[in-house]
Amino acid sequence: MVASIALLVVLTLEALAAGWGIKLMSLAFVSCAAPGNTCNVGLGDSVVTVGPILIALVLVASIVVCILRLVRRRLAWPVVLVGMAAVVAVFFAALLLIESSVTHGI
Repeated sequence: MVASIALLVVLTLEALAAGWGIKLMSLAFVSCAAPGNTCNVGLGDSVVTVGPILIALVLVASIVVCILRLVRRRLAWPVVLVGMAAVVAVFFAALLLIESSVTHGI
């Protein structure tokens, strides 16, 4: 139980950092004004908007499933580890999509 709660705290901090990191990825579009660069603003804006929402959904789902397993006296920390891996996967997927939406010409 202690490990599950400690990992839930770490998951929450990780989700906050990843959400803010995705929001800060919108700074990649500053280089769109440079000559030769092209940007897919629709894709980038969608990723910056939807990414933190997906991270929040993963966080809430992990917390709910973990609490339900703790109430039933079952092992809950693996659920939190899966949630942590899902947050990392969403962050790197957002990073790849943002990087693909900005093309550097020069």
